Amino acid sequence: MYAAADPALAPVREPVPWGLAAAIGFVASALIAWGSAHPEFSFNPAGWLDPVVQAVGLSLPMPVNRVLIVVGCVILSVLWWWVRPRHGTPHLAMSKPGWLLAVWSLPLLLCPPVLSGDAVLYADSGWIENHGGSVYADGLGSAGGPFAPSVDELWRGSGVAYPPLSLLVNQAVVALTGNDDYWSIVAMRLPAILGVILIGITVPRIAAHLQPTDPIAPERARWWGLLNPLLVVHFIGGAHNDALMAGVSLLAVYTVVVALETPLDETRARVLMWGVAPVLVGVAMALKQQGGLTVLAVAGIPMLFQLRKLPLGQRLWAYGVRTAGVTAIAVATFVALSLATGKGFGWTAWLTLMGTAGTPAPFALLGQYGGDVVAWLGADPSGFRTAVGVASNFVLLAVLAWIVIRFSDRPVSAVGWGSLSLAILGQSMHPWYFPWSLALLGLVPLDTRQRRWVAGFVLVFLVWNSIQTVVWHGDYN
Repeated sequence: MYAAADPALAPVREPVPWGLAAAIGFVASALIAWGSAHPEFSFNPAGWLDPVVQAVGLSLPMPVNRVLIVVGCVILSVLWWWVRPRHGTPHLAMSKPGWLLAVWSLPLLLCPPVLSGDAVLYADSGWIENHGGSVYADGLGSAGGPFAPSVDELWRGSGVAYPPLSLLVNQAVVALTGNDDYWSIVAMRLPAILGVILIGITVPRIAAHLQPTDPIAPERARWWGLLNPLLVVHFIGGAHNDALMAGVSLLAVYTVVVALETPLDETRARVLMWGVAPVLVGVAMALKQQGGLTVLAVAGIPMLFQLRKLPLGQRLWAYGVRTAGVTAIAVATFVALSLATGKGFGWTAWLTLMGTAGTPAPFALLGQYGGDVVAWLGADPSGFRTAVGVASNFVLLAVLAWIVIRFSDRPVSAVGWGSLSLAILGQSMHPWYFPWSLALLGLVPLDTRQRRWVAGFVLVFLVWNSIQTVVWHGDYN
């Protein structure tokens, strides 16, 4: 028989120097930015509404621009895996992860939105709301204005499922940039960058709290949560509002950790755990509804030792009671923000619209192609697609229930795997849904198989999505 290999004695590749890692990542992002500046990726017949950006984009002929985007995503993915912490020691390139991310992101800051037109929708919704309209009632592109010609035809005339606080953020960005038809769209990266900064600040301390015996837990958390290529390309490059939601939800968890670790009197600790943290969860929900899952971590972390000692039935009861209290405060905050903004709950009318985007979500594919088969057979596919939608909701709820029970003694793991399930089993599956899950899973111990599967999914999905997007969503004009 052969003895099991000792990981400590395994051959270790020469670590990548920080400067080399920074330079390679900069080049990769520059390729993505350069390719994205081509006017074929604008929904506006006039292209990108900035002459310098237009000129930069047209300097690349088709399909070279598309190839550069894919190549940049491949390089960034390989680089991320290359600099991972391993064999019990942090990688040399991880010595300054925040600066490394800044260098990787620099080419993406002024270029058009990358691999998505959502930032255009944000800008248009902000303009509509600032001019007295309601994007819930009137729909995108409904009020004319500087952004209407750039709204994707798929969404034109439809409302959005974004909660009210998300719309307020869009309004603030558009007002800040003076309604500029290009820079208002680019400036949608500002709240996304704020969210990324919050992720960078919070994950090391949370990881150290949850894994006190692992000396490289903070570095591993930064690698998963801060440097993963989905965050670089889609949170920063794509300016998606999921970034700010993720940052605020992690800030809620961080608040609980601070309350537990910092010498405070009991009253102040209770205020942080029962006041500030649940309110922050409500704020995260008002930015994007998925943030509500964070109640599981905010409720569970203060009672970790108790949960681990109790048998399953008692554990679920104690955990459920505390989670109900935290949830009540978070939901009350969400409702209060919805009413205070005057926007209410009009987003609920547009929830089913998300499934029409043509993503690889399993149930979305089943509904789409199964419905096509039903139509080919001469029957009405609407009933089949409705049944698939109902089935998907039941399956998602069952999976979430199983996760809560399975990880009832590991609440942050419950939020991480739960958010991953939401992203995969929901109506649509976009790459910008996953960085939040990766940041959460980076806080907890993962076995080798889990690390490889999750990291492999990140690498494959990023590259596949870049190919799919440039092939099927280029040449809008």
